[in-house]
Amino acid sequence: MIGLIILFLIVWALLFQYFLNTDILKMKNIDDKRTKLLSYIPVYGYIYVKKLEIRSREYKEENIKYLFTREQVLKRIGITFAISLLIVIVLVPVILILYLQTKNNLIRKLVLYYIILLLILLNQGLTVDFGKKRDAENLKIALIGLIPIASFFIVNKMYPSKRTFVKGRRLIDCFTPKNIISRILIQGQVALMAIIVIIPVIYIFGMAFSDLKSGVPNSIWPDKPTFNAFVRLFSETKFTMWYKNTIIIALINMVVGTVIISGAAYVFARYNFKGKKAGLLSILVLQAFPSFMGLLAMYVLFWKFGLLGKPTALTILYIGGSIPGNLWLIKGFLDQIPRDLDESAEIDGASKLKVFTSIILPLSIPILTFVAVSMFMGPWMDYMLPGYLLNHPPKGAPVDYDIQQQWTLAVGIFNFINDINNLDYSAFAAASLIVGMPIAILYMVFQKYLIEGIMAGATKG
Repeated sequence: MIGLIILFLIVWALLFQYFLNTDILKMKNIDDKRTKLLSYIPVYGYIYVKKLEIRSREYKEENIKYLFTREQVLKRIGITFAISLLIVIVLVPVILILYLQTKNNLIRKLVLYYIILLLILLNQGLTVDFGKKRDAENLKIALIGLIPIASFFIVNKMYPSKRTFVKGRRLIDCFTPKNIISRILIQGQVALMAIIVIIPVIYIFGMAFSDLKSGVPNSIWPDKPTFNAFVRLFSETKFTMWYKNTIIIALINMVVGTVIISGAAYVFARYNFKGKKAGLLSILVLQAFPSFMGLLAMYVLFWKFGLLGKPTALTILYIGGSIPGNLWLIKGFLDQIPRDLDESAEIDGASKLKVFTSIILPLSIPILTFVAVSMFMGPWMDYMLPGYLLNHPPKGAPVDYDIQQQWTLAVGIFNFINDINNLDYSAFAAASLIVGMPIAILYMVFQKYLIEGIMAGATKG
């Protein structure tokens, strides 16, 4: 803690002197590089700058004394304090990472990967900047920028400058300190986010192709990749049955839930009736309570109705739990569709059902797609409800009934790392990849509608 305080005070003092010396040099009309470099030296820099003569006719000694007034000093202290705090907040994690990389081989590799990725992105960014100066801005330039160093010469040959000696169009103009620093800051953030996202994914792939049961790999990628975990997953477990149960629940949840919610949202958006406002507020309040608060009540109801151990019965809870939030989401979208369309169709003889199916639904594809995909994804991610309600044999089951055949993927996969007698980390990673791939593809396919649905449904009508 004392070290952090000392570091903060040093940074603060250097910044305070820097800003003060800059103001003094500006008033004295001194702008040569040698003087600026000498002004950076702690203590001596201030003494040196203070002794310099005033070369400006606009400012006098009284103006320089104004910089030392209480108001100006306090203002400068506040600004430098905020900047110093920000610098220390950034420096401490960097110093910690540099220290840990000397102790940990994995962190050392991560830092190396980050630096390599940063250099690649920096090269690509500077190449794109160079292409813009040559009036060339397209995907080809961005791809060429991934070629280290040679990318600049390729762009220079492909897009020669018609005005060779004009400043700003030369290759050297891209390598100004200001441009490089700004690019490092921008690409550094991109590289950091890429490392944070990509490394865990690569690690999961590496774990899936390892052959570890009771431990996790110490390296990101195994020395000898193998498919043994995938073989065990399909031959020694009921993975296919878990997959079947989950996809049936997800499909019922998506189709039935979307139909019910869209119909209810249409009624609330287009009709006026007694209790409408109270009903909407009640639904909004229900959304505030998490589902696990009603686990005991759900268990008792499932037990009384003989639904324990039946996977498809979970759709009742999933659909009921998704109504509040999605109803408000679809209603907000429908409120933006002009009522004139409904009235025009009704004048032409269309019924309410025809208006809903032929006009409202086609215009609501973005929000309905978002709701449908969200409801399809719910059962794949949920562990709490199936883990609580499907770990009981169904009513009338035989004594030797295997309870695992009614599990969903979340319950079955979690068992690989939760049950000490069935530990299999590689199978857990392999199952995660098999489950995650279709979900990722689904999001990519419907990305356009998902974004439109989120933005449109969030607008208040």
